[in-house]
Amino acid sequence: MSTEVAVPMADSLIRPRRAGRLLGIRAEQIVATQVAAVLVLAGLALGGIALIPAVAGAVALLTLTWLRLRGRWAFQWLGVLARFSGRRRAASIDDPAALLTYAAPRVRATTLDLPGGPAVALADDAGLTVLVELGDPADESSTIPSFAALLQATGRDHTPGGDQPRFRTQLVLSAVSAPSSQAGASRAQGSYRTLVEGNSLGHLRAVLALRVFRTGGWSEEELRRSLAGMTRRLTRRLGAAQVRPLGEVAALRAIADLANSDESGTAAACRESWSGVRLGGLVQATFRCQPAAGAELPAHLVTRILHLPTAATTLSMSSTALFIRLAAEEATELESAARALRGLLSAERIRVRRWDGAHLPGLAATLPLGGAGEDGGAEFSVPALPISPSGLMIGRNQSGGAVLLRLFRPEPTRALLVGGLQGAQMVAFRSMAVGARVQVRTTRPQAWEPFVRGAAVPGESITVLPPGRPFDAPAGSVRHPILTILDTGTTPAGPEDRETGWRTTLVVRDDFGPADVPHATEADVVVLQRLRPEEATLLGNTLSLGETATYFPRMRTDMVAVINRRAVRWAVWSQTPIEQSLIGEPQRG
Repeated sequence: MSTEVAVPMADSLIRPRRAGRLLGIRAEQIVATQVAAVLVLAGLALGGIALIPAVAGAVALLTLTWLRLRGRWAFQWLGVLARFSGRRRAASIDDPAALLTYAAPRVRATTLDLPGGPAVALADDAGLTVLVELGDPADESSTIPSFAALLQATGRDHTPGGDQPRFRTQLVLSAVSAPSSQAGASRAQGSYRTLVEGNSLGHLRAVLALRVFRTGGWSEEELRRSLAGMTRRLTRRLGAAQVRPLGEVAALRAIADLANSDESGTAAACRESWSGVRLGGLVQATFRCQPAAGAELPAHLVTRILHLPTAATTLSMSSTALFIRLAAEEATELESAARALRGLLSAERIRVRRWDGAHLPGLAATLPLGGAGEDGGAEFSVPALPISPSGLMIGRNQSGGAVLLRLFRPEPTRALLVGGLQGAQMVAFRSMAVGARVQVRTTRPQAWEPFVRGAAVPGESITVLPPGRPFDAPAGSVRHPILTILDTGTTPAGPEDRETGWRTTLVVRDDFGPADVPHATEADVVVLQRLRPEEATLLGNTLSLGETATYFPRMRTDMVAVINRRAVRWAVWSQTPIEQSLIGEPQRG
């Protein structure tokens, strides 16, 4: 029998007193001032020309000690510069393991045995960390638990002794904007921006890091037992669908996704400069934020941060630290987003400091490593987070709200569309807007040719192939997933796509018959246009939809139904003028 103890939340906590400080003054500053005074006194005692270097040395020492620049003392900047100069600032990254080795060289992957199967435990000299994916990837309505709920489910950070090791809970949120580019250079991006009325989230990911510390003389076995118990308790509290401990491959892939690493599968350079890190074709900068001690982080602020005009935004929080990393394709876009971030935080009276000279450690601080590099800080509380939904917008519901489809996921995804050519082109066009690379295998290339010619953008984001031709598509990523459309009827589609993450296979059928039942049962999501009565009966029986299937023949011609785990959502396409011109009315023939 286990006993669980209620733990007070962080809103009742006060700022801890930091060792080595008196009234906010560091011990080093007091010592340096005393040394400067001794130098001046020595110069006066010696007299003559000896007074000049003594005074000059005292002035230099006091300047380094008491001059404050951009939130740091001058001597602290010297330390940052020394560490920056001594660090390896460039590396070739060819896989997620290489990225982890570069960003956190002391971390190594080990295995933690759990009831649901082995999970990865990231070990370093200070502790062990397990990674947990939050939210249900197959359910668009799934919400991310609030940080307060996560703390209640795991216990409060910094447990002072007792019969358990000290531990920390870190939540990492990563959002990818849609459209994929702020410039809106392509027709697909411009059309999608009109559809969503500005900007939305193409993807939102939440990863929790549970970390136990070695301090206190705990053995490796005791640390693993404590970490496994914490993970089991979290799963029991929130449910297995919401909590999924990650194995080694999935954990390393998640770290690469959260770092916005290169997805091409070839070696790519990661280079740190004084003002940022360039990785995965993006320039990235990290900011350390500090709410007031004991304050409550405004709930709406997290949502507004995740919607900043960036290619990707990553937010890492524990009960004592808040880091934000912004990523953009160009330095000018990054600076614009940085100004917007400072404006948001300033309005809430939250101090923010850009980590110039330490953006590689900043990258590591925003990865789910349990906050291994954090220093002590004042604790603050976080209320429920009103996280915005994310996904590909398929249309609008009866009340005008967006109906989102989680078409691209960290794991391989299969989808079925019953509706024909125009419906498939609608999905392809909107997928291109959120950064997807589209590959079409079709037996009617002439029917796709006008669409491809009108939708094509630089970079070959759409390719049309006959069913039997092999094609080596690049690996998918969170910013550039792969959508393979199989529009081959009963003709074999040719070589199977690699079963890797961020890759979705969409089977397109003009009609739904008995031969298509396996596609419906294997699909993670089914998208339907208006069906004939016999099709509705067959599909309803296949997916156990009951009376809901009787509505499919009565749908309007501009409507679609999205089926996921027997739940049916209804939407209208809400075509934009560009889509109407390029595709026409998406009606079944």
